Amino acid sequence: MRRFADSLYARLALVLLVALGASYGTMYFLFLAHLEETRNANIARFVAQRVQLIEELLDSRPDAELPPLSGLRIAEKPPAAEGRIPAETLRFVTQLRTHLAAEMERKIELVPVLRPAPGLWIRLRRPSTSGQWLLMPMPPVRSNRGASLRLVMLVGFGVFFAGGMILLWQIQRPLKRLGRALETVGHSPRLDKLPRAGVGEIRILGERYNDMVERLHRYEEDRATMLAGVAHDLRSPITRLRLLLELGQGSRGGEMLQNIDDIERITEQFLVYARGSDDEPVEERDAGLFVEEVAAPYREQGVSVVCEQQDLLVAVRANSLRRTLINLIENALEYGRSPVVVRVARLSGSVAIAVEDAGDGIDPEQMAQALRPFSRLDSSRSGKGHCGLGLVIAAKIAEEHQGRLQLRNSAGGGFVAEILLPAAPRIYNI
Repeated sequence: MRRFADSLYARLALVLLVALGASYGTMYFLFLAHLEETRNANIARFVAQRVQLIEELLDSRPDAELPPLSGLRIAEKPPAAEGRIPAETLRFVTQLRTHLAAEMERKIELVPVLRPAPGLWIRLRRPSTSGQWLLMPMPPVRSNRGASLRLVMLVGFGVFFAGGMILLWQIQRPLKRLGRALETVGHSPRLDKLPRAGVGEIRILGERYNDMVERLHRYEEDRATMLAGVAHDLRSPITRLRLLLELGQGSRGGEMLQNIDDIERITEQFLVYARGSDDEPVEERDAGLFVEEVAAPYREQGVSVVCEQQDLLVAVRANSLRRTLINLIENALEYGRSPVVVRVARLSGSVAIAVEDAGDGIDPEQMAQALRPFSRLDSSRSGKGHCGLGLVIAAKIAEEHQGRLQLRNSAGGGFVAEILLPAAPRIYNI
């Protein structure tokens, strides 16, 4: 929730909401004031016409009587006010007095009464024999136009706010998609292109990202082709050298064969790093049994397997994962100290395969460097026959399995290289 509140979409939506609310609120009160002003002016015009007619009638026929059903009455003076007049009524009477003064071009005296019925006593222009105050029914103080105006304003506000939110979403969605795509750069072996969507400027950003992805793909293909070509071309002269050494059987032939083995190991690492494992089929395997199978040849060298739970299924590319585990086990044997334990366990939806040794570990400041291609550590983990691709290949193959490689030093001493793989759901046959 806090992440959403800090997002650009939430902030733009808040700005839009405040701006539209302030605009429509101002328009509502302005329109309402205008409607009230127009209504009061029309009421004043109507009242002024009736008052003028009564005054003309009384001037011409002082003894004339007003129809009893008209609600009009003439008196010498208004009765004393009974009860407290509401503030809203007093405000209406004040506005009506101002409009009447403008219509009749003279000072107007008004006295509101509530009993026996709401009315207005208006002082006539000149006294007559029948009296000088006229009682008229009280016009409605409130207008029902406010409710209609509120409905119109709410509908307009809703339409504009919904349209603004749709426009903001058309901007936010491609930006969010671009942000997720940028998070995978440098962390995922495969980068997917973005669809052409959004407004002009946002679409241009997506096209620039797609161009970058295409250039990265070309770079990765060229790099893989180069590495694979170099490694492949090295195999033929290495094979010939081995054959010549074995035929020659010189005094230092064993040492030279060991060097050739190192070169072959480096060449194999180049090939594995260049090829990856995308072309290998995925199969479901029991993690414990798979690790037991891989670690079996190393039992005499002090490698043991601990499976903390049975029936841990994982979807793997078997050959690639096998090469990765062999690489980690041989690293632990060569650079660490026995005993070496390969531990299999479940960790909240993932299957963890950890290779633990009892060596000196790695300086925490060099952990990130250990996962860089062609990087060798100068302290406890450098040796012959390596080109700095072992842990990089392990991390790459883990990512191709939708997992990750974690490196850490054990609390009691030693080093741990742990592969986290997604656990496959187990299907029970009934």
